[in-house]
Amino acid sequence: MGSIEVYDYNKRRWIPYVPDYKKWEQHFADVTEGRVHPDYKGRYIVGRGSRLRSLSDNIDVNLVSPVAQSLEMAKSELKRERQKVIRERVKKPKTGYNQLET
Repeated sequence: MGSIEVYDYNKRRWIPYVPDYKKWEQHFADVTEGRVHPDYKGRYIVGRGSRLRSLSDNIDVNLVSPVAQSLEMAKSELKRERQKVIRERVKKPKTGYNQLET
C-alpha cells in the first residue's frame, strides 16, 4: 500500500498528501454548533463555518424589558425625525432656466 499523493499545480509535481486534522476537528465542531450550512446539493464544505464563527463570536445581546425596548424605539424614532427636519432645512431651492428669466 503506497502513500496518497496529490498534484500541486504551483510546484508542477506530485507531493504526498498530509491531512490537516485541526481543520477537520474545527469543521466538526462548527457542524455540531450549527455554523455550517449545506450547499444546494446537501454537502457540508469544510472551512465554511469560519465566517459564521467570526460573526457569532462578536455578537453582543442585551436582554431588556419591554418598557426599556419601547423607550429605545421611541428615542430612535425621535432621532430620525430630527434628522429629517435638518435635511429639509439644508435643501437648497432648485433653480431652473425659467426662474432665471427677468
